[in-house]
Amino acid sequence: MRVHNFVPLLCVGGTYALPTLPWLAQFPIEGLVRCWGMFTPLSEERTVYQVLKDDERYSRLVKAIDLSDRVIDLLDDPAASITFFAVPNTGIPHRHPSPGDDDDNHQLGSASLAPKRGDERDIAHDLGHLVLQVEELDDIPESRDKDHRKEALGRIIRGILAYHILPEKLDSAALVQNSTYATNLTLKDGSMDYQPLRLSVQSTIVPPRLRINTVVNVIGRDIEASNGVIHSINIPLLPPPSLFSEMFIAPEAFSYVTSAIQRVDLTGAVDRWWTPGKDGGHGSFIGAEITTFFAPTSGAFQRLPHKLRLFLFSPFGAKALKKLLEYHIVPQVVLHTDYVHDTASYTTFIDDQQAGVPADPSGKPLYAYNLTLPTLLENYSLDVHVARYKAKIPLPGPARYFTRFMVNGRNVGLYDIPARNGALHIITNLLDPRGHHKDHKHHGHESGDVDQWEDWEEWLPQWAVQDD
Repeated sequence: MRVHNFVPLLCVGGTYALPTLPWLAQFPIEGLVRCWGMFTPLSEERTVYQVLKDDERYSRLVKAIDLSDRVIDLLDDPAASITFFAVPNTGIPHRHPSPGDDDDNHQLGSASLAPKRGDERDIAHDLGHLVLQVEELDDIPESRDKDHRKEALGRIIRGILAYHILPEKLDSAALVQNSTYATNLTLKDGSMDYQPLRLSVQSTIVPPRLRINTVVNVIGRDIEASNGVIHSINIPLLPPPSLFSEMFIAPEAFSYVTSAIQRVDLTGAVDRWWTPGKDGGHGSFIGAEITTFFAPTSGAFQRLPHKLRLFLFSPFGAKALKKLLEYHIVPQVVLHTDYVHDTASYTTFIDDQQAGVPADPSGKPLYAYNLTLPTLLENYSLDVHVARYKAKIPLPGPARYFTRFMVNGRNVGLYDIPARNGALHIITNLLDPRGHHKDHKHHGHESGDVDQWEDWEEWLPQWAVQDD
């Protein structure tokens, strides 16, 4: 029971028979009754915005929120029901004095002190440095340029904070039930087919930990508000980049596949990037709007026979390399284990689906489905199986869940990595396209044994030049 729920029992004096508590005698009941009206409002009576505003630990975040009326309106809307991931002051970088500078002169690194009239090109696009740039406004005299600077900062802050908001109230117990969630951030450039960008949730038992997007730790859970719930996170969330850019976050893990993609000119199939307009005109985003990519790790390439690896990265193997990569790309579809969106209708791909099956002692999944997904390699498809389970480990705390995710009979490694333009799933073996052509499907090459590539010289060069 929360302490604030116990206070009314203390303040009614002898009306209720209270349990014998060793510390109760230290509190004079009559004193508590007299000061009943002096209690500050409980969190449940305040909106998300009011809870943050009243808590000095979030003062720097609130300063950024205050630049966007639309963000304030949502966080302070008593009719809303939202989840907000809030960064405390300790999770935001601080300005550091430059050597030789006095206390009033600070260096902001990439943050520019010069205000520009509505120009967003010199404004940071991560929340931490945005807060620094908001704080720098205190050092700038009032002017029209400063007002324009505030407006430009407010626009970007609104977008970044939209990615910190879920349009439904989810406490930590509810949050772990799914693997991904739609945020309040929808991009206007067509990315994700105009669907909201998503974030992923990871929960571990040992050590007990709740993470967002793999790297952001939830350090304070279930801070109640009248219009939602707040979870405190150790660092800001960053709206995800494109599938291709995301792989450069871990270059050692994906050096082979990123090099291969560029080598065979498939960047446009997995990347989405900004291109400036001609003669200074308005630019736009180009590239893949919506894609799912099963990304082989560098280890997946290194496990191939040495001679095959040399062949694939030679001029003679370029066609084979391109077709193999195309087989790992699912265009026009976003597939997460708990969410599928196709630009047409993904239901045509569903072979069998069982949803909403309750977990029971027999080990039935909460839901399970099979999908057949057409790939960028024409006439070839991937067979996907997903099953979500409720863990039976008898540990205290909220329930735990786990997912079994397989593609062509192989377990997927790290999955449900959200991107600006789709979903990234990591696999540790290269997928074999044999047996997955629409005209001659069979399942003889799905054992997961790397020895399946030992006979590559007998089929791969010929297959690479075939017109499918």
